[in-house]
Amino acid sequence: MPAALRLPSSRRLVGAVAGCLLTEAAWASAYAVGVPVPKVLALLLVPAAMGLAALTALAAARTPGLGPGGARFWRQLTVCILLTGIGATIMGQARLNPDTPNALRIIQVSAPALVLGIGLAMYALLRLPVRAQSRGEWVRLGLDGLTVLITTALFLWHLALRPMVERHTDVRLALGLLMLATTCLVALVAVMKVVLLGSGPISPRSMRLLASAILAGGLGSAVSPLIASPRLVGLQPMITLFEALLVACAAHAQTRPVPEPAAAARTRAYSKLPYFAVAATSLLLAAVAYGDHAGVGPVATGAIAVSAVVGLRQLVALRDNAQLLTSVRRHEQRLRYQASHDALTTLVNRAHFTELLDAALTTATRPVAVLLIDLDDFKLINDTLGHAVGDEVLITVAERLRRAVRHDDVVARLGGDEFAMLLHDVDDAHAVDVAGRIRDTLGTPIHTAGHDLLVHASVGVATSASGDRLDTLLRNADLAMYAAKERGKGGHFVYVPGMTTRIVAHAELGAQLRDAIELGQLFLLYQPIVRLDDGRTTATEALVRWRHPERGVVPPCDFIPAAEQTGLIVALGRWVLREACRQQARWLRDLGDDAPQSVSVNVAGRQLTDPQFVADVVAALDDAGLDARRLTLEVTETAVLDRAEAIAALHALRGLRVKLALDDFGTAASSLGLLLTCPVTSLKLDRTFVDGITTVARQEAVATAVIRMAQALELSAVAEGIETEAQARMLRGLGYRFGQGYLYARPLAPHDVAALSAPVLIGRRSSI
Repeated sequence: MPAALRLPSSRRLVGAVAGCLLTEAAWASAYAVGVPVPKVLALLLVPAAMGLAALTALAAARTPGLGPGGARFWRQLTVCILLTGIGATIMGQARLNPDTPNALRIIQVSAPALVLGIGLAMYALLRLPVRAQSRGEWVRLGLDGLTVLITTALFLWHLALRPMVERHTDVRLALGLLMLATTCLVALVAVMKVVLLGSGPISPRSMRLLASAILAGGLGSAVSPLIASPRLVGLQPMITLFEALLVACAAHAQTRPVPEPAAAARTRAYSKLPYFAVAATSLLLAAVAYGDHAGVGPVATGAIAVSAVVGLRQLVALRDNAQLLTSVRRHEQRLRYQASHDALTTLVNRAHFTELLDAALTTATRPVAVLLIDLDDFKLINDTLGHAVGDEVLITVAERLRRAVRHDDVVARLGGDEFAMLLHDVDDAHAVDVAGRIRDTLGTPIHTAGHDLLVHASVGVATSASGDRLDTLLRNADLAMYAAKERGKGGHFVYVPGMTTRIVAHAELGAQLRDAIELGQLFLLYQPIVRLDDGRTTATEALVRWRHPERGVVPPCDFIPAAEQTGLIVALGRWVLREACRQQARWLRDLGDDAPQSVSVNVAGRQLTDPQFVADVVAALDDAGLDARRLTLEVTETAVLDRAEAIAALHALRGLRVKLALDDFGTAASSLGLLLTCPVTSLKLDRTFVDGITTVARQEAVATAVIRMAQALELSAVAEGIETEAQARMLRGLGYRFGQGYLYARPLAPHDVAALSAPVLIGRRSSI
């Protein structure tokens, strides 16, 4: 809007209208007591106040978010105020100068503007939408309206129309007054309709103030004959200015609406009007009876008393009923809230979240996104610090998740340590930004019960596509979350088409793997670990294989990920551990000093965080009768990185004298830091640094750094993936004493390992 058309604030406009009213009150008081004051001041105050009220209504029409229907209403009301102000100004001149010859004609000229303004207000009110009503409510509404309509008509006739018709014989004046009175009545009915039924776009407070303004105007018209004294001529403009102030306040309330609870009990503002009508009629009856027919006085007094008692009783009953109804509705609201929200975090619960998501998918014109959030290792907090601390962590996480999204997005707790988000009108990029904000907001430690806890979360992101249903989107987000967990802690993953096929295949393979463990379809092969100077086998590494009844031998790269995804990796690792310990004990018993001196078993990250893992190792050693020093557990750097429970398990195992090897050393980002916290006894140089060691200087440099580090820390070092004699010679020259690879042997069956117990010629590749 151009700067020249910028309106003052509605608050200032309301203050200006109030100033006009106070000035008019001062003028009327001075005029009533005979103080000489200029009449032109009273004439100017009415159009000034009505103009200011019109500007306030125009400002209300420009309220953001009002909608076309609400803006149209306030614009029409602006025109209505201007027309009414013109009519009131013209009529005010006739009231101030009743003895002028043109006073009657002036009144006749002002009537059309007033009628047109009131008619436009009625039209604007009737166009507003209303709530749905039952047939009984419409009947009660009609009866209440009829009661007030009859009462108002009676007052208008007795106090205004009848005296004026008796005083003036001009038919045109009588018809004009009748038209004005009828229009006031119809406008009153329109106000009743809005007050009783409500309107969507207009603030309820604004509607109540507008209704008060029109009622004030109707009462002012009704009592105008009672203030016809020349000294009280300033009271009528005061009523007009009071109407203008109410309208301005209503417009100001629209610009700053105060939200009301949707389910709160509301008293029908118009439900008490019939009682006011009875009281007003009784007063009128008393005035007529005592004034004209004194004999009717006792009867009228009794009627008034009965009406007062009955009305008072009904009002008390209505108040009690309203309080009871308020209590019932609050209880219903509380039950609805409890049924749709989580009691601990006050977030939306799973049932309500699915309802909101279903509604969003049905009505949304742009994509929506679902984020499934699972706290990593939350069970450890409950197990070690107690559920009270765990609950405090969940509450804090819920508050932080709320701050990571917009106010119209939805955050839910699905159960346990699993949360969800519904993002409206987004794409993959925005959803990924939210996932990043989740990581950042959870990056600050949570202080509770004297502990500073760092919580990580895995986030799965899925954005809706055309035709997606509720279960499809939730499944996609769930698959993405599990993919994020496979990649490590505190990460996120976005669902891409095709993931379903891979995940389902993993799930099917996992189900078959469970049967394979029970049916004995798994077996172990052992790859020798040799001394590089003479090629003698000193240890073996146990490698699991699966002999599938239909697919043949399934490689580990196919079924190990399925085992990790389905959680079977713990049971699978337990079986491998027991079988390897039994085989090592059998070699020692059968081969004596020629047997491999120890066996290495790979351990997955999920095994290390299993509370029973240390007990499983002890049980495997005891069942096989194997010395703990004959067992080496190989762990990867990523399996123990930032996992306090994994480090604790390794320290417990080292206390049992089990050897620990850091496998694939050098491939993770924090290898050096782990050497300070992880109690390993040996390092295994990853095969990626051995493959090009004879031709790539950087790989030789890494291999040199690893052996120097191992020597400084008094750790043994094993080079993996040796395939050529040149690689073996260079590694020996660098200081490596042990190695494994196809140069010496492929993974062998247990009965073939004995053949390698005697020294072999270096450079002789095994043909087994």
